[in-house]
Amino acid sequence: MNYFLTAPLALATSTFTAAALGAPPLMAQTSGQTAPAVAVPIQVKGAIKDAGIYHVATGTWTRAMGQVANFGPDTIYSNTAGSNYFTATGGAGGAAPMSLNFDEGSVPSSANSHFPLADRDAYSVNCFELGYCDFGAPVSGGWEISFYDSYTPCTFNALPNATFQVTGLPANGCWTVAVDLSGGNEFCLAAESGDGFDNVPELDSFGWSFRYAGSDGSQPAGLLAAGDPASTDPSWAPGGLPADGSGYYRTAGFPCSSGETTGLLTADSWWLEDPSGVASNCFTLGGYANMAACSLAARPYASFYLELQADSAPCVPGIPSASGCFSNPTSTGINSTIAFIGTTSISANALRMTASLPPGQFGFFITSQTPDFVPNPAGSLGNLCMGGNIGRFIAPGQIKNSGPDGVIALETTLGEWDVAAIPTATGPYTPVAGTTTLFQLWFRDIASIPTFNFSDAALITWGL
Repeated sequence: MNYFLTAPLALATSTFTAAALGAPPLMAQTSGQTAPAVAVPIQVKGAIKDAGIYHVATGTWTRAMGQVANFGPDTIYSNTAGSNYFTATGGAGGAAPMSLNFDEGSVPSSANSHFPLADRDAYSVNCFELGYCDFGAPVSGGWEISFYDSYTPCTFNALPNATFQVTGLPANGCWTVAVDLSGGNEFCLAAESGDGFDNVPELDSFGWSFRYAGSDGSQPAGLLAAGDPASTDPSWAPGGLPADGSGYYRTAGFPCSSGETTGLLTADSWWLEDPSGVASNCFTLGGYANMAACSLAARPYASFYLELQADSAPCVPGIPSASGCFSNPTSTGINSTIAFIGTTSISANALRMTASLPPGQFGFFITSQTPDFVPNPAGSLGNLCMGGNIGRFIAPGQIKNSGPDGVIALETTLGEWDVAAIPTATGPYTPVAGTTTLFQLWFRDIASIPTFNFSDAALITWGL
């Protein structure tokens, strides 16, 4: 597995000091305050157990992390340094149950000279790993997890580009779980907010949020708070080593956190959006200091356990789309995915369709208003996700070769297609606001014999 993040950026030292465990309860920040409010962390009792891998596409489990799972090979963000604390805000049993909680991080782009292994400007995320505690009934755990291409730390963002409801998770304790998105649930995450390296956290951060989605809710539940590996080094003292999470650390050799990491540009605070409107604010867990070489008595860092892994497929971040129908891996072993960038406004007519596929292959987009599922039609390697009156984008200039990058795209602003003239077998139509249209890519695929395949399906709901 490749770690793209191998060198820290310029780092600042933290101004937080040790705090007593008896912190004030969660409270809203009053107008005029310049520091985040403080929330009470909960210390983990007992071992943090490995729940294994949940495969979203099949709804199945691989219970041992050591077994083969179809994700990676690149780790693009890792905030896994242990703190032995969690917070129930956003979960159950806390001060703001069912709140939406936002954290941040950064994935370097190819323009960032600090990270020479970062060779792409967008990453196809095929797995994320969470750490959480849930003391409800067994198998009652669940979380709603969303991701945001661009995010200003400690703010509210209501427009995710990917959201996952992961339910039926282990409970009655503390766990780590890997959520495998391969097989059609991958999403495209822009590096450094999609605008290149700015060296400014507000411009280079992605966001992610969590909210409790379990079936119990009677007991405390929340995500594990991540720590800064530097603070577990016995040689660390306030001001001696960076402790604000503004850099990324590989910690092999540290006696208490070997292999753990602090996520790039992860701040010592998070935003809580309270559905009641009472406690919405930026919060911290009070800062920390660990002077006792692996002592668990320090206050934890105010960020949350998350690791993101990506495959090597190119992708273009854009409009979130959803479909219940997925294809199969191509002859290269990677699923073909489809994405959109622009607007779903019919009148604007500004939408780009992009699909990834094996390099050097011909393909064209197909479309229908009728969902269906036809496995391996006519000997295909993939699945046809539509039926009814199927249209094909085969006008001059619409059948394309994926070239060395393995990407095919059609763009309305270049005159390559028109939202007001979507093809069918009997002639084009103009969609009506509120209706939906399915899209896939048909393409040649070279396996043991030449054949063809389909991308995952995407569903667009049109607006005015």
